[in-house]
Amino acid sequence: MEKEAWHAKSKEQVLEELGSNIRGLSSDEVVYRLKRYGYNEILEKKESYVKMFFRQFNNFLVYILLAATLISLLLGEIIDATTIMAIVLLMGIMGYAQEYKAEKEIEALKRMLSPKAKVFRENELVEVDAREIVPGDLIKLEEGDRVPADARLIESIDLEIDESPLTGESLPVEKVADVILPYDTPIADRRNMVFMGTYVTRGQGKAVVVSTGMKTQVGRIAVKLGEIKREKTPLEIELDKFGKKMGAIFLALMVLVFIIEIFVKSENILNALLLSVALAVAAVPEGLPAIATIILAIGARKMAQRNAIVRKLSTIEALGSCNIICSDKTGTITSGEMTVNKIHVDEVDVKVEGTGFKPIGSFVYNSKKIDPLKFSNTLELLLLASFLYNDAELKKKNGRWMTKGPPTEGALLVLAKKAGIKESIKSEYPRVKVIPFDRFRKRKTTIHKEGNRYIVFTVGAPEIILEKCASKLMVKGNIKELTSQLREALLERIENYASEGLRTIGFAYRVCDERDIIDNDPEEVERDMIFLGFVGMRDPPRPGVREAVEIAKKAGIKVIMVTGDHRITAMSIAKEIGLEVSESNVIEGKELETLNERELESLIDRIVVYARVTPEHKARIVKAMKKKGYIVAMTGDGVNDALALKLADIGVAMGIRGTEVAKEAADLVLADDNFATIVEAIKEGRTIYENIRKPINYLLTCNFGEVFTVAGADVALLPTILRPAQILWINLLTDALPALGLGFEPPEPGIMDRPPRSGRKGIVGLREILNYALMGLVISFLVISMFTLYLPKGLAYAETAAFTLFVILELLRALGSRSEKRTIFELSLLSNPYLIMGIFSSIALQILLIYSPLGVFFKSTPLAIKDLSIIFLLSLIPLIVNELLKLGERFLRKSDRHG
Repeated sequence: MEKEAWHAKSKEQVLEELGSNIRGLSSDEVVYRLKRYGYNEILEKKESYVKMFFRQFNNFLVYILLAATLISLLLGEIIDATTIMAIVLLMGIMGYAQEYKAEKEIEALKRMLSPKAKVFRENELVEVDAREIVPGDLIKLEEGDRVPADARLIESIDLEIDESPLTGESLPVEKVADVILPYDTPIADRRNMVFMGTYVTRGQGKAVVVSTGMKTQVGRIAVKLGEIKREKTPLEIELDKFGKKMGAIFLALMVLVFIIEIFVKSENILNALLLSVALAVAAVPEGLPAIATIILAIGARKMAQRNAIVRKLSTIEALGSCNIICSDKTGTITSGEMTVNKIHVDEVDVKVEGTGFKPIGSFVYNSKKIDPLKFSNTLELLLLASFLYNDAELKKKNGRWMTKGPPTEGALLVLAKKAGIKESIKSEYPRVKVIPFDRFRKRKTTIHKEGNRYIVFTVGAPEIILEKCASKLMVKGNIKELTSQLREALLERIENYASEGLRTIGFAYRVCDERDIIDNDPEEVERDMIFLGFVGMRDPPRPGVREAVEIAKKAGIKVIMVTGDHRITAMSIAKEIGLEVSESNVIEGKELETLNERELESLIDRIVVYARVTPEHKARIVKAMKKKGYIVAMTGDGVNDALALKLADIGVAMGIRGTEVAKEAADLVLADDNFATIVEAIKEGRTIYENIRKPINYLLTCNFGEVFTVAGADVALLPTILRPAQILWINLLTDALPALGLGFEPPEPGIMDRPPRSGRKGIVGLREILNYALMGLVISFLVISMFTLYLPKGLAYAETAAFTLFVILELLRALGSRSEKRTIFELSLLSNPYLIMGIFSSIALQILLIYSPLGVFFKSTPLAIKDLSIIFLLSLIPLIVNELLKLGERFLRKSDRHG
C-alpha cells in the first residue's frame, strides 16, 4: 500500500480503494485487517534470548576462570572442575533470569505507555491503542493529538501539524483536505496527508489511514517515536563506575593473593590462579546494575498500579530528591468535574442546582424555580450559545455521567442539557466555521447559518470579550450601549464571582447578513458584538488533596499552585487545600512579564500561587526554580506545556485530559490526573531508591568480607580458607534470593517525615565504604578464627566450618540490611515474606550441601550438631554489630540536635 500516491487522489477515490467509508470500519473488518497487515507499530531489532544467555559469560575474568577450570579438568581434577563449571553455569542462568525479568518489566512498561488514537468504528467514535489502527480506519485528529498512522485527510478545520519529527521543519504545516496534489509532490509538501509520529498543534480533522507500522514514512526510515528508549539510568551508570573502581581495588588484592599463594605458600600455579580468579569473579560487583534495574522496573510497575506511570526509569531516582511540586489546579488539585453554579444575565444572578456532569438540575431566581428557556431572551441566547459553540461530548458510562473534551465546554454542555436544549437544535443552526480558542485570544468563536443570515457566538474570558469584542449589552431582550459605567459594573460582578472561587466565562453574539463573514479575519468577525452575560463555574478540590498537601509539607516538599485561572479563584482553592496564601505570596502572569530573570529568582522562595499564567510562564518558573537548586516536579496537559515538562526534573502529564504531546514530553503520567498520586509517587520513589541501596549495602559488605577473609588467611600464612567452588557458591546464595528479597521491602515508617535526599549525593559514599570495610573486617575475623579453632579437627572440617559460618552469617546479616536506621526489633519480621523465604531457602541449601553427597563437590564434610549450633550463634555477631552501629549513629544524631 506504500506505493500508492494517495495525495494525488480524491477523498472519494481513496475511501473506495481502501474499502472504507465515512462511518468507519466494522469490528469484523478490523480483526481481518489486523491479521492481514499486522499491528501498527515500529518493530525494533531485539537481542535473541540465546544471545542474551551467552552474553552472561562474556567477561574476561569468567574466561580466565573457565580456561583454568578446563586445564584442571585435563589434569584429572574432575570433581573440582565440574563443580566450578556447574556454579558458573548457575550464575549465568541467574544473571540471564534477572536480565530477562528486567526486559519483561520494561516491555510491560512500554505497553502501558502505548499512545491512544480516536477512531470511528461503525459510526461511533472510540479511543483505541494506536497499535490497533488498520489501513482504512477513519481517525479523528484534534489539537494535541499524535498522528497514529499515515493518513489521507477527509475533513480539515484550521488544521496545522508539527512535522518536525519527520521532516525537520520547525514551523507547523497547514493541512487541507480538499486538494489533489501532483504525483511527484515531496513528502514535506503533501498538504492533504498526515504522517505517523507528527503532532496536531491547531484545529481538527478527520483522515482515512493509508499505511500502518513499518509501511509508514516513519517505519521506512525505522525511526522509533514515543517509546521508552532502553538507555542506562544515571543510577546504573553510577553503579557501573563504582563497580569498576571497586573491581580495580579487589583485582589488586587478588594479585597479592596470587603472589602469596605461589611465592610464600608454594601453592600450585593452577590452584592459585583458580582461587584468585574465583575470588575476583565473586568480589567484583558487576551484578549491581542488573539488580538495580530489576528493582526499578518492578517498582515502576507497582507505581503504575497506583496510577503513576513512569516513562523513564531514571525518573524514580529524581522522585526521591524532589523538593518542590508545581501543580496545575484544574483537574489535578480539583476533581475535574467543572459545574456551572451561577449565571449573571439581565443584571441579576440565576442559581443553577446539581453537581458533577449529571444533566439534571433546577434554575432558581429569587428562591423560585424558573424555566430558563422562558425567563428571558438573554438567558435563552446564552444557553443556546453554550450548546452550539460546544465540541464536548456527554455520555453515561458504567452508570456515571462523563464528558469528553475541554472541561469548560463540558460544563456548558451540561448546563444546556439541564435547561432542556435538544440535539435537534443543531440542524436549525448548522455550524459553518470555528475560530478556535487559544491561550493568546482566550476565546472561541463559532459561526452558524440561520436561514439567510449568520449568527456568531463568542465564548471565553469575560474581561477579554468586554475589552475586545463587545460594544453593546442585552438586558431582558433590549440592546443597550455598553457604557464605561456598565462595563465597570460587570467587571466588578465578575470579580465578586471570582472571590467566591468561581471561574467566569463570558458570552457575546452578533447577527449579520454578510456572506463573506466566513472568510473574514477573527478581529472582523468578533467586532461590535452584544454581551449577553457570564456564568460562574466551580471545580471543587478532589478528596484527599488536602491530606496529600499535608504529607508533602512533612516530607519537606513545597507545593506550588500554577494555574491559568483567575487570581482570586486560585487563592480560594489554595486555601481550601491547606496552602498558606495571602496577597504577598501570589503573583499573576502579567506581573511575571515585568520581571527579569534575577528578579524572578529572588521571588521564587516565597511565591505559593502563580495565577493567570501561560505555558511560557511555566517554563520560566521551572528555569528559575532549578537555578535556585530545587528538584522540580511540574504538571502539564496541553501542547504548549511540553517545554516546561521537558525542562522540569520530573515532568508530570495528565493521563485522562493530557494531550499525547504532553504525555510524550513527560517523565511521569498520572492515569487518574490526581494531585495525591504525585505525592504517592514520590513516596514510592523514595521507597524504591531505599530498596536499591539495601541489596547494594548487603552485597558489597559480603564482597569485602570474602576478600578480607582470603587475603587475611594468606597474609597470616594459614592454609587456603575458602576454595574456588565455595567462594562461587557463597556468591550464588547471597546474590540471588536474599539480595532481590531486600528490593521488596515495604516503605519504612516515617519515610515521608524526612526531608528529600540531596540530588548531589551518590548512592555509595565514603561513609558507606568505611562501613562495608568495618563489617568486612568483623566477618573475616570471625571466619578466620573459626577456621583456626577447628584446624586440629582436620583441614576439611575447618574449611567446612569456616565456609558454613560465612554463608550463615551473610544470610542472617540480610535481616540487618532491611533498614539503615531502624533495628530489626523495630521492623515486623513478616512484612517482607520474600526476604524471609529467600534466607530460609538459602540456609536450607547450605545445610543440604554439607549433609548430603553434594558435599564431595565442595570438599566439605558433615559438621557435628554442636558445632553447627556454635556456627549459628557466632553468625549473629555481625548482625548484632550492625544493629549497635545503628543505635550509636542514632545517639550521635540526638546529641547533635540537643547540642
